[in-house]
Amino acid sequence: MIARYPLALISSESQGQRHASHVPLFRAADRSLFGHVDRRNPQFSQRRFAARLVFMGPQRYIPPEAYHSRLLPTWNYVAVHMDAEIEVLDDIESALGALRDTCDLLQPPQAPFQFDGDDPRVIANAPHILALRVRSLHEEGRFKLSQDKRGIDSDAALEHLLQRDEDSERALLRALRDFAAAAEPSHA
Repeated sequence: MIARYPLALISSESQGQRHASHVPLFRAADRSLFGHVDRRNPQFSQRRFAARLVFMGPQRYIPPEAYHSRLLPTWNYVAVHMDAEIEVLDDIESALGALRDTCDLLQPPQAPFQFDGDDPRVIANAPHILALRVRSLHEEGRFKLSQDKRGIDSDAALEHLLQRDEDSERALLRALRDFAAAAEPSHA
């Protein structure tokens, strides 16, 4: 899910101050996460710290009329909570590496912009960027997908989502289907 919804809410505390920042993070080959932030962000003034990350996936309101039974409305969602250690890398090479890796991951090969370390914009901005390396200590999937409803109502919520045309609803529908398939007993 993190690959599809990479924007993390990073929450931490330092010297009695609570901090929260929204930062896109991406998986590296070694399963750590990488990203970058503005050097002026006070949350990243320490070189290493513990944090709680929340990645919000698809979500959708389910109205009462979506169910067959007389139920109250609900909110269905999928999320990942992660306890992690964040390492802040304060050198130009790491900043350039984080920028390059992010662009390589997100920019299509035929896009007009391709990362170039010699680009004057990159040279001007790199000193203002801190690279991040995030090591997961614990990950936990959290979800509410009408799984607590009777089969007929869970199916009705699924049908309600099928009738929608928004990307977030289709993503939630896929998550609901995957959950339902995984919950079915195997007859092997």
